[in-house]
Amino acid sequence: MALIICPECGKEYSDKAAACPNCGCPTSLDGESTNFEPQKVEIAKVSVNKSAKKTIIIVAVIIAIIVAAFGAINYLKAEKAKKEAEEAKSNYLSTLSLARTSMLLGASDAETASGLIHDVWYNSIYEKRDSKTDKYTRPNGYFVDDFNTALSNLFRDSSFITKIDSIKTNQDLVASQMKKLVNPPDEYKEAYSSIKDLYEVYSDLCNCAVNPTGNITSYTSTFNEADGSFMKYYDAVGFYIE
Repeated sequence: MALIICPECGKEYSDKAAACPNCGCPTSLDGESTNFEPQKVEIAKVSVNKSAKKTIIIVAVIIAIIVAAFGAINYLKAEKAKKEAEEAKSNYLSTLSLARTSMLLGASDAETASGLIHDVWYNSIYEKRDSKTDKYTRPNGYFVDDFNTALSNLFRDSSFITKIDSIKTNQDLVASQMKKLVNPPDEYKEAYSSIKDLYEVYSDLCNCAVNPTGNITSYTSTFNEADGSFMKYYDAVGFYIE
Protein backbone atom coordinates (compact mmCIF):
# COMPACT_ATOMS: atom_id res chain seq x y z
CA MET A 1 0.00 0.00 0.00
CA ALA A 2 1.41 3.34 -1.06
CA LEU A 3 0.52 6.81 0.07
CA ILE A 4 -0.58 9.45 -2.38
CA ILE A 5 -1.06 13.17 -1.98
CA CYS A 6 -4.52 14.55 -2.60
CA PRO A 7 -4.28 17.26 -5.28
CA GLU A 8 -7.35 18.94 -3.76
CA CYS A 9 -6.40 19.35 -0.10
CA GLY A 10 -2.71 18.22 -0.10
CA LYS A 11 -3.24 15.52 2.54
CA GLU A 12 -1.68 12.08 2.24
CA TYR A 13 -3.88 9.01 2.15
CA SER A 14 -3.73 5.39 0.91
CA ASP A 15 -3.87 4.75 -2.80
CA LYS A 16 -6.28 1.93 -2.03
CA ALA A 17 -8.93 4.41 -0.85
CA ALA A 18 -11.59 5.34 -3.41
CA ALA A 19 -11.46 8.99 -2.31
CA CYS A 20 -9.55 11.32 -0.04
CA PRO A 21 -10.89 10.84 3.48
CA ASN A 22 -10.24 14.49 4.21
CA CYS A 23 -12.00 16.28 1.34
CA GLY A 24 -13.71 13.47 -0.56
CA CYS A 25 -11.85 14.00 -3.80
CA PRO A 26 -12.06 10.68 -5.77
CA THR A 27 -8.92 8.62 -6.49
CA SER A 28 -8.14 7.90 -10.17
CA LEU A 29 -7.43 4.38 -11.50
CA ASP A 30 -3.70 5.09 -11.56
CA GLY A 31 -3.81 6.00 -7.90
CA GLU A 32 -3.91 9.75 -8.28
CA SER A 33 -6.66 11.83 -6.84
CA THR A 34 -9.00 13.41 -9.47
CA ASN A 35 -10.57 16.85 -9.13
CA PHE A 36 -14.34 16.27 -9.45
CA GLU A 37 -16.49 19.15 -10.55
CA PRO A 38 -20.30 18.82 -10.39
CA GLN A 39 -22.13 19.12 -13.70
CA LYS A 40 -23.39 22.55 -14.40
CA VAL A 41 -27.11 22.89 -15.08
CA GLU A 42 -28.01 25.45 -17.70
CA ILE A 43 -31.52 26.97 -17.65
CA ALA A 44 -32.85 27.12 -21.17
CA LYS A 45 -34.48 30.39 -22.12
CA VAL A 46 -38.17 30.14 -22.97
CA SER A 47 -38.65 31.55 -26.42
CA VAL A 48 -42.08 32.81 -27.55
CA ASN A 49 -42.58 32.52 -31.27
CA LYS A 50 -44.43 35.12 -33.36
CA SER A 51 -47.63 33.06 -33.52
CA ALA A 52 -47.87 32.88 -29.72
CA LYS A 53 -47.22 36.61 -29.41
CA LYS A 54 -49.98 37.31 -31.93
CA THR A 55 -52.40 35.11 -29.97
CA ILE A 56 -51.58 36.91 -26.72
CA ILE A 57 -52.16 40.31 -28.35
CA ILE A 58 -55.49 39.17 -29.83
CA VAL A 59 -56.66 37.84 -26.45
CA ALA A 60 -55.63 41.08 -24.76
CA VAL A 61 -57.51 43.12 -27.37
CA ILE A 62 -60.62 40.94 -26.97
CA ILE A 63 -60.53 41.36 -23.18
CA ALA A 64 -60.16 45.13 -23.57
CA ILE A 65 -63.13 45.19 -25.98
CA ILE A 66 -65.27 43.14 -23.56
CA VAL A 67 -64.41 45.42 -20.65
CA ALA A 68 -65.18 48.48 -22.76
CA ALA A 69 -68.45 46.91 -23.93
CA PHE A 70 -69.56 46.22 -20.35
CA GLY A 71 -68.68 49.78 -19.42
CA ALA A 72 -70.67 51.12 -22.36
CA ILE A 73 -73.66 48.91 -21.51
CA ASN A 74 -73.67 50.06 -17.89
CA TYR A 75 -73.42 53.67 -19.01
CA LEU A 76 -76.30 53.25 -21.46
CA LYS A 77 -78.38 51.56 -18.76
CA ALA A 78 -77.72 54.44 -16.38
CA GLU A 79 -78.60 56.99 -19.06
CA LYS A 80 -81.76 55.06 -19.94
CA ALA A 81 -82.82 54.91 -16.30
CA LYS A 82 -82.16 58.63 -15.94
CA LYS A 83 -84.17 59.39 -19.07
CA GLU A 84 -87.05 57.18 -17.94
CA ALA A 85 -87.08 58.89 -14.55
CA GLU A 86 -87.24 62.31 -16.21
CA GLU A 87 -90.03 61.14 -18.52
CA ALA A 88 -91.93 59.69 -15.56
CA LYS A 89 -91.72 63.02 -13.73
CA SER A 90 -92.79 64.90 -16.85
CA ASN A 91 -95.74 62.54 -17.42
CA TYR A 92 -96.74 62.80 -13.78
CA LEU A 93 -96.77 66.59 -13.95
CA SER A 94 -98.84 66.47 -17.15
CA THR A 95 -101.37 64.12 -15.54
CA LEU A 96 -101.48 66.31 -12.44
CA SER A 97 -102.23 69.36 -14.57
CA LEU A 98 -104.81 67.50 -16.63
CA ALA A 99 -106.61 66.19 -13.55
CA ARG A 100 -106.71 69.69 -12.09
CA THR A 101 -108.19 71.12 -15.30
CA SER A 102 -110.70 68.26 -15.60
CA MET A 103 -111.88 68.91 -12.04
CA LEU A 104 -112.36 72.58 -12.82
CA LEU A 105 -114.58 71.76 -15.81
CA GLY A 106 -116.58 69.19 -13.88
CA ALA A 107 -116.93 71.46 -10.85
CA SER A 108 -118.21 74.28 -13.06
CA ASP A 109 -121.01 72.08 -14.43
CA ALA A 110 -121.72 70.68 -10.97
CA GLU A 111 -121.94 74.18 -9.53
CA THR A 112 -124.54 75.19 -12.12
CA ALA A 113 -126.56 71.97 -11.71
CA SER A 114 -126.40 72.06 -7.90
CA GLY A 115 -127.47 75.69 -7.85
CA LEU A 116 -130.55 74.83 -9.91
CA ILE A 117 -131.33 71.84 -7.69
CA HIS A 118 -131.12 74.08 -4.64
CA ASP A 119 -133.42 76.68 -6.17
CA VAL A 120 -136.01 74.11 -7.30
CA TRP A 121 -135.89 72.48 -3.88
CA TYR A 122 -136.12 75.76 -1.98
CA ASN A 123 -138.77 77.38 -4.19
CA SER A 124 -141.02 74.32 -4.10
CA ILE A 125 -140.96 74.34 -0.29
CA TYR A 126 -141.45 78.07 0.14
CA GLU A 127 -143.55 78.48 -3.01
CA LYS A 128 -141.36 81.13 -4.54
CA ARG A 129 -141.85 81.87 -8.20
CA ASP A 130 -138.84 82.02 -10.50
CA SER A 131 -138.63 81.80 -14.28
CA LYS A 132 -135.85 79.22 -14.04
CA THR A 133 -137.69 76.93 -11.63
CA ASP A 134 -141.41 77.43 -12.37
CA LYS A 135 -141.57 74.66 -14.98
CA TYR A 136 -140.43 72.22 -12.28
CA THR A 137 -142.16 73.69 -9.22
CA ARG A 138 -145.34 74.86 -11.03
CA PRO A 139 -145.65 72.60 -14.08
CA ASN A 140 -149.43 73.05 -14.27
CA GLY A 141 -149.55 76.65 -13.12
CA TYR A 142 -149.59 75.89 -9.44
CA PHE A 143 -147.00 74.66 -6.96
CA VAL A 144 -146.58 70.94 -6.49
CA ASP A 145 -147.47 69.47 -3.10
CA ASP A 146 -144.03 67.87 -2.46
CA PHE A 147 -140.55 69.17 -3.21
CA ASN A 148 -139.60 65.62 -4.29
CA THR A 149 -142.05 65.97 -7.14
CA ALA A 150 -140.39 69.21 -8.20
CA LEU A 151 -136.95 67.56 -8.06
CA SER A 152 -138.24 64.59 -10.04
CA ASN A 153 -139.51 67.00 -12.69
CA LEU A 154 -136.06 68.54 -12.83
CA PHE A 155 -134.24 65.20 -13.15
CA ARG A 156 -136.58 64.15 -15.96
CA ASP A 157 -135.77 67.25 -17.98
CA SER A 158 -133.76 66.24 -21.08
CA SER A 159 -131.35 69.17 -20.94
CA PHE A 160 -130.71 68.55 -17.24
CA ILE A 161 -130.20 64.83 -17.88
CA THR A 162 -127.55 65.74 -20.45
CA LYS A 163 -125.78 67.98 -17.95
CA ILE A 164 -125.84 65.31 -15.23
CA ASP A 165 -124.49 62.70 -17.67
CA SER A 166 -121.68 65.07 -18.55
CA ILE A 167 -120.81 65.49 -14.87
CA LYS A 168 -120.78 61.70 -14.37
CA THR A 169 -118.52 61.27 -17.39
CA ASN A 170 -116.22 63.89 -15.95
CA GLN A 171 -116.19 62.06 -12.61
CA ASP A 172 -115.09 58.84 -14.34
CA LEU A 173 -112.36 60.72 -16.20
CA VAL A 174 -111.04 62.39 -13.06
CA ALA A 175 -111.14 59.09 -11.14
CA SER A 176 -108.96 57.43 -13.79
CA GLN A 177 -106.52 60.35 -13.71
CA MET A 178 -106.30 60.20 -9.92
CA LYS A 179 -105.38 56.50 -10.12
CA LYS A 180 -102.40 57.42 -12.28
CA LEU A 181 -101.25 59.86 -9.59
CA VAL A 182 -101.29 57.36 -6.72
CA ASN A 183 -97.51 56.71 -6.67
CA PRO A 184 -95.90 60.14 -7.09
CA PRO A 185 -92.15 60.74 -7.51
CA ASP A 186 -90.54 62.17 -4.37
CA GLU A 187 -90.65 65.65 -5.88
CA TYR A 188 -94.45 65.52 -6.21
CA LYS A 189 -95.56 63.87 -2.96
CA GLU A 190 -96.77 67.20 -1.59
CA ALA A 191 -98.48 67.96 -4.90
CA TYR A 192 -100.32 64.64 -4.69
CA SER A 193 -101.47 65.45 -1.17
CA SER A 194 -102.72 68.81 -2.41
CA ILE A 195 -104.66 67.40 -5.37
CA LYS A 196 -106.25 64.79 -3.08
CA ASP A 197 -107.71 67.69 -1.07
CA LEU A 198 -108.99 69.22 -4.31
CA TYR A 199 -110.46 65.88 -5.38
CA GLU A 200 -112.37 65.57 -2.11
CA VAL A 201 -114.00 68.98 -2.54
CA TYR A 202 -114.64 68.27 -6.23
CA SER A 203 -116.36 64.99 -5.32
CA ASP A 204 -118.58 66.71 -2.75
CA LEU A 205 -119.61 69.29 -5.32
CA CYS A 206 -120.34 66.70 -8.02
CA ASN A 207 -122.33 64.56 -5.60
CA CYS A 208 -124.51 67.57 -4.81
CA ALA A 209 -125.44 67.56 -8.50
CA VAL A 210 -125.80 63.85 -9.29
CA ASN A 211 -127.08 62.61 -5.93
CA PRO A 212 -128.65 65.33 -3.76
CA THR A 213 -129.41 64.04 -0.25
CA GLY A 214 -130.43 65.27 3.19
CA ASN A 215 -132.71 68.24 3.75
CA ILE A 216 -132.59 71.67 2.20
CA THR A 217 -130.51 73.02 5.09
CA SER A 218 -127.84 70.28 5.05
CA TYR A 219 -127.76 70.27 1.25
CA THR A 220 -127.22 74.02 1.16
CA SER A 221 -124.45 73.78 3.75
CA THR A 222 -122.63 70.98 1.88
CA PHE A 223 -122.96 72.77 -1.44
CA ASN A 224 -121.78 76.15 -0.11
CA GLU A 225 -118.80 74.62 1.68
CA ALA A 226 -117.65 72.64 -1.36
CA ASP A 227 -118.29 75.47 -3.79
CA GLY A 228 -116.55 78.02 -1.57
CA SER A 229 -113.49 75.83 -0.97
CA PHE A 230 -112.94 74.58 -4.49
CA MET A 231 -110.91 77.48 -5.87
CA LYS A 232 -108.71 77.59 -2.77
CA TYR A 233 -107.63 73.98 -3.31
CA TYR A 234 -107.48 74.49 -7.07
CA ASP A 235 -104.99 77.32 -6.64
CA ALA A 236 -102.98 75.28 -4.12
CA VAL A 237 -102.39 72.56 -6.71
CA GLY A 238 -101.41 75.21 -9.23
CA PHE A 239 -98.44 76.10 -7.03
CA TYR A 240 -96.77 72.81 -8.05
CA ILE A 241 -97.57 73.17 -11.74
CA GLU A 242 -97.05 76.79 -12.72
